Amino acid sequence: MASVDLIRGDRRTDKRYTFEMPMLYLYQRGDSVCLGSGQTMDLGRKGIRFASDDPLPRDVEVELRVEWPFLLQQVCPLELRIWGRVLRSDSEGTVVRTSKYEFRTVGARSFDQAITRTAELSIVA
Repeated sequence: MASVDLIRGDRRTDKRYTFEMPMLYLYQRGDSVCLGSGQTMDLGRKGIRFASDDPLPRDVEVELRVEWPFLLQQVCPLELRIWGRVLRSDSEGTVVRTSKYEFRTVGARSFDQAITRTAELSIVA
C-alpha cells in the first residue's frame, strides 16, 4: 500500500495580518467604472482579502483604497492604495494579488498643523 504524505497548515511564504478596515474599490467594466465598498479581512505583502456585498469579476484589474487607522505625524489621515488583479471572489471574500501599493494623504492636511501641534506640546511640557 502506498503511503500518503499530507501537507498541513498554512503554506504561504508571506505572513498575513488580520485587519478590519473600511475600504473602497473601483474597476473598469467595458466603458463604465464600477465602484463599491467593503471591509478588509486580512492583508500581506503580496495580497489582500476583503468582504463586499457584490462579488468582483475574476481577472479584473482593480484599485483599492483602504482607510488607514493611523495618522501621519498625528495630524494627517492616510489611505493605503493597492492595485492588483482579482484572483477569486466567493463567499470567503475577494482576493486580490497586489501588483503595486502606496500610502497617500487624504482630506484636509497641512504639515504646518503638525509643526504648530508639536510647538504647542513642547510649550505645555
